[in-house]
Order: sequence, then structure tokens, then C-alpha cells
Amino acid sequence: MKTHLDVALQAARRAGSYALGAERNGAISVRMKEANDYVTDVDIQIEQLIKDTIRLSFPHDGIFGEEGGESGNLQSNRWVIDPIDGTTNFFRGMPNYTISIAWEEEPFHPLVGVVFNPRHNELFWAAKGQGAFLNGQKITVSSVRELNQAIVVLVPPHRRRDLADSYFETMNTIFKATSDIRSFGSCALELSYIASGRVDGYYERALGYYDMAAGMIILQEAGGIVTPAFEDAPFSDHSCDILASNGHLHRALSSLIA
Repeated sequence: MKTHLDVALQAARRAGSYALGAERNGAISVRMKEANDYVTDVDIQIEQLIKDTIRLSFPHDGIFGEEGGESGNLQSNRWVIDPIDGTTNFFRGMPNYTISIAWEEEPFHPLVGVVFNPRHNELFWAAKGQGAFLNGQKITVSSVRELNQAIVVLVPPHRRRDLADSYFETMNTIFKATSDIRSFGSCALELSYIASGRVDGYYERALGYYDMAAGMIILQEAGGIVTPAFEDAPFSDHSCDILASNGHLHRALSSLIA
């Protein structure tokens, strides 16, 4: 796993530098893939940059990217890439966007994860059984055990407005039971924030797996828990309802969602 982690870190740093350069230059082309779902030319260029970096060391590995889909040998293992998680933040000049890179041998069980927020120069990473880190310092989840002391990330399903009414009902229930809520616009960042103890829980619907794969192993290695929000809706590549927490609050949040 060390080589996979080193390659992921190298790719994330290169991608972050590219994104910052594109921001400075200011010439970012934006188009809408579908309702409330945007892509920029920089997303596509960064995904290719990450793939090229991976291919230098692992020329035959499978790769699943948000923009390019699947390529390579997907029978053994694969890399899962979100070149810019938080694309709207990126092209609107907000700092909460990330590069997200994961590697796994079994679907939905990542072994390596790297999440880089270049604007804040915060590099989160983890490898299975080795802990989670932020800029080289080990991180752990918060010790918050009571819902009324918890800060929870709640993100309405902006790409699935048909889910909005039921989501807002649950959101209202969770808001009344907790201390406060947040939304940062990047699933990978939000999972990393739980891993580093900045927030305590997270519930969102209709994500892509590429949004969460890297953050998932980072949170798990920091002592947290990530599960499907509903028992009858397991994760898939293109549709994930996620419940994540510091572990202490997981059962209580799950009960509120149910």
C-alpha cells in the first residue's frame, strides 16, 4: 500500500498546483452536465493529469473517474478519482474544493485515500491499518457523545430535487436535536473534517461513489464510521446515500434518519 499511497499523494499535489494555477489565470470554461451538476475544463484536465501520474507506476490498474468513467483492468483493483470535488466552489472562487483519490482492491472498501484542499494547503491521507493524517500529523475524530453538542453536516440533494421534501423533514429533525449544522460543498472535505474532529456527523443523499471513496478511508482510519444511510440501499458507483459520524453518534443519527 505504501507505493499506492505515495503515488496518490504525488498525484494530489500535482493536481492541486494545477488547480491553483487555473484559478490565478482566471480562464475557466464551465458547462452543465445536467441540472445543477457542473463540470469545468479544469476538472477534465486534472483527471487526466491524475491518470497519467497513476499510469507511470501502475499502467494496468483500473481507474474510475467522475468525468472519464472506467478504464483499464477493473477485475483486480481500481483507483477512484474525483478531480475536483466541489466544482461549483472552484469556479465561483470559494476555497472549499478538493482533489480526491482512492485505491481499493474490493469495491466500496478503499485501502488508500488522499484528499487535498489546495486553497488551504491541507492534505489529508490514510492507508488501511496505518491511521489518518493531516499535513503529516495524526488526526482522530471528536469525542462528542451527545447529539445536543454535535455539529452535523447536512446537504440538501441539489441534483435530486425529487428527494428534497423528505430530506428537509429529516434535516429539520436532526437540526432540532443537535447543536448546529454546516455544509461545505465537498463530500471529501466534509468526511475529512469529521476525521479531524472539526465536525461530528454527516448525512447526504444521491452522491457518486467518487465523491466519498477517499474521505471514507480517512474517516475510518481516524476512528469514525461510514455506512449507507438506509439498510436497503447499499452503495453503488453512481448512487450513495451516506451517513458518517465520529462513531459515538452513529446510532443516534441513524435513528433520527429512520
